[in-house]
Amino acid sequence: MNTDVEFHIRQNYPWTKLPANVKQSLGNSQREYEKQVLLYSIRNQLRFRNNLVRHVRKDERKYYEELLKYSRDHLMLYPYHLSDIMLLTTSSCRVCS
Repeated sequence: MNTDVEFHIRQNYPWTKLPANVKQSLGNSQREYEKQVLLYSIRNQLRFRNNLVRHVRKDERKYYEELLKYSRDHLMLYPYHLSDIMLLTTSSCRVCS
């Protein structure tokens, strides 16, 4: 992923606020930017709230299920920094049991 794109995702820039050169590096595709936001958020195990991913993925539970699956598949540590949310969001989740 492009470092400029990562920077703007980290700073929670929506598509409309991106500079032209960053949009161009994404092929002027908002959908591609949304994919990159989701991928970056899952890879970095970011919280759903207060991050750009909440505008891309509307279902919080599904986002956390994807995050856990990605973490398991890539042998990442359990996201303990999200444990307070995981207990609430995934208490009846079949993927997380």
